[in-house]
Amino acid sequence: MESSAAPPEETGASARWRQRLTRGQGRWLGIAVALVCMAAILLPDPGAIPPLRLWAFDAYQAKFPRKRVLDPAVIVAVDDESLRRIGQWPWSRDVVAKLIDRIAARQPAAIGVDILFTEPDRSSPDRLAEYLSKRDSAVAKRLAELRPNDDILAESLTRARAVIGVAGVETRIAKGKPPAPALITGPPPPLPRYPGALRSLPVIDHAAAGHGLLNADPERGIVRRVPLAAYLDDQPVLTLALECFRVAARLPSFALNWTSAGLSSVQIADLVVQSHENGRAWIHFSPHDARRYVSAADVLEGKDDPGRLHQSIALVGVTALALLDQNTTARGERMPGIEIHAQLVENIVEGGLLSRPTWARFVEALVFALAAGLLVVYVPRTRSRTSFGILAACWIVIGAAGIFAYLFSRTLFDPTAPITGATLLYGLMLSATLVASDRHRRQLTARLASEREAAARVTGELEAAQRIQTGMLPTRESALRNERRIEIFAHMKAAREVGGDLYDFFPLDANRFAVIVGDVSDKGLPAAMFMAVSKALAKSCALRMRGGAAALMTQFNAEISRENPEQLFVTMVALIIDLNTGELEYCNAGHEPPILVRKSGEALILDDGGGPPLCVVDDFPYEEARVTLEPRDMLTLASDGITEAMNRTGALYGRARLKALVESPARRDRGVTVLGN
Repeated sequence: MESSAAPPEETGASARWRQRLTRGQGRWLGIAVALVCMAAILLPDPGAIPPLRLWAFDAYQAKFPRKRVLDPAVIVAVDDESLRRIGQWPWSRDVVAKLIDRIAARQPAAIGVDILFTEPDRSSPDRLAEYLSKRDSAVAKRLAELRPNDDILAESLTRARAVIGVAGVETRIAKGKPPAPALITGPPPPLPRYPGALRSLPVIDHAAAGHGLLNADPERGIVRRVPLAAYLDDQPVLTLALECFRVAARLPSFALNWTSAGLSSVQIADLVVQSHENGRAWIHFSPHDARRYVSAADVLEGKDDPGRLHQSIALVGVTALALLDQNTTARGERMPGIEIHAQLVENIVEGGLLSRPTWARFVEALVFALAAGLLVVYVPRTRSRTSFGILAACWIVIGAAGIFAYLFSRTLFDPTAPITGATLLYGLMLSATLVASDRHRRQLTARLASEREAAARVTGELEAAQRIQTGMLPTRESALRNERRIEIFAHMKAAREVGGDLYDFFPLDANRFAVIVGDVSDKGLPAAMFMAVSKALAKSCALRMRGGAAALMTQFNAEISRENPEQLFVTMVALIIDLNTGELEYCNAGHEPPILVRKSGEALILDDGGGPPLCVVDDFPYEEARVTLEPRDMLTLASDGITEAMNRTGALYGRARLKALVESPARRDRGVTVLGN
């Protein structure tokens, strides 16, 4: 008993790894990677990929900068022209005081000074008196009687109700004048905290009406957002721009509104400024614009437009290149720090601050989940070109969503997180698909080799069976060694390697000769096996019995029906010829009837006698018929492989054409012709 072996399975750690990787055509791997990516996207900012996220936000501002609508802030700049006309920096404090007075005379809404006066003025009369006391006491005495420049500046700041800048530092420094109180409900909100503050001299610091934070807190060297408020030690203080709004409104305090997520907004009277990211605000930058600036030299010399500063927030700062107060903004351009404060004022007045709400991460995770779902479903079942097209479409849609959110709602939607996650997922899914394809190819190759081996083995066995089957058929030389009274021609060609047709001819005694032609109902190897059994039983019955063709057929039907589990049947015609008299006994069990062609050319179809095919009806009493053969008569026996042969149009060859063929004078010969298929 034989069994076909299955193709060998891959073994080893590498094969097990490939099997796990490609389980479900890589979909389970894709789902696992997608869940990990979603968890990374949902991490609080800065998140898992801050450089890419910030790059995307910067790209928005570089390609689509804010357009200035209002001009609420004017920068009085100590620029290079001012240094050329007034003198090198630092100027004496009485000159700065004169500048403050000139600005105040133009009635701005508030004055913000982005300058720290941390050391005494070296050109002040009292400092000069100390220096000249040993060289000229009289001159020193007269100078000492003059008012110090720091006092003059302090008086100007007091009259102008100006806001002076303070800088948060990491070192504890002695406290100065307390900032404006903050109204906070509940626990203190989580704000940027600085242990100490770098302040101007006490006389100047106490003279100011407000104190504004100057820190911008660059991220990776780029200013994108500024703290609206921060702790200096334990005291909340507003940034310079917001403190100018408070002083302009002449309010003694400000309010910090917070939620469980942190500071939500800063409120100054009716002005509410939304806050994000731990008390910071994203500035919507416009390009550097020289129209924001007024030269300090023009103000001092009265050459400016007085109406330019009226009811505006005047910001005083140093912009000369040599003084290095330059910062890189999200647009990638260098800009003086005082202009960043001016842009914050414009954002607040225009309501143009950018927004990065907490729910943005959840939207980004949802967008990624949708893209991941498409990739998990379609990457394993489509070609790589089609699946890459799906990925590219996801890139375009997600990128367009980010631009749309920025342009129409000023919301910072991060496209890089979903795009990066989708690209990573696509790469892993494609790799898993390729591994699955390779594994499937290996299995197919192994199965094909196994099938080829089995086919070769079966082919060899069929060729051997064909040789055996052909060898079982008699030849004229073996059956008619010295017999001259009869001629026989036999030919059989199976439709496959082996078939179910059979023929046999052999002498029964010195004067009688038997011819058997049959056809098993099936094809192929089962029919060949049943054919061999049928041939052997038929010859055995013929040699054992002394009766005629009918008795032979009846006995053969009984024996062949006894062992037939596949319920096959056999059509057969049996002939017994008396070689002395020419008498022919024949019995036909459902086979094609013999065709007798007389020497005169007359063709007769011998369809008398017989019965149904063998193995169909048990114990059927078959009948025989007789006819006498004359010298040079020809008897033709054929199977249905001749009469049922079809041409290309499907037409059968037919019994009539066979009859016409054998009765043709060119085809006639004497004896018995046995034709198979």
